[in-house]
Amino acid sequence: MKSSMINAGKYNHKIKIYSTQVVEDDQGFQTTVNTLVLQPYANVRTTKGFTLIANGSDFEKAFTNFTIRYPHTELNRDMLIEFKGKTYTIEYLNNIDEADVELEIQAKEVTH
Repeated sequence: MKSSMINAGKYNHKIKIYSTQVVEDDQGFQTTVNTLVLQPYANVRTTKGFTLIANGSDFEKAFTNFTIRYPHTELNRDMLIEFKGKTYTIEYLNNIDEADVELEIQAKEVTH
C-alpha cells in the first residue's frame, strides 16, 4: 500500500523566495526591489559534477533542485531563491505528478 503522506523530515533547509520588481526613484534611477514572498522548508539536491561530465555538459549548467510542499502562493520564473547566502534564478517549476502536493524548482546559482 502506497502512502501519499509526505515525510516532513525531508524538508530540512529553509529557503527564501523573492519577487523582484524594478522601481524608479525620485531622481529617475532604476533599482531592483526584492520582496519576500515565501519562506518554505525545502529538500535541496544539487546536480553532481560527474553527471554533468558524463553527459558532456559544462558546469555552467549545474542546477540546484529545491522541492517544497506545494504553495498556496503562485510562484513564477521571475522570482529568486536565497539559500545559504547564495541567490538562485528559477529556471523551471514542476508540479510533481500534477498532484498539488509537492513543487519541484530547478534553479541556477547567480554568479557574481
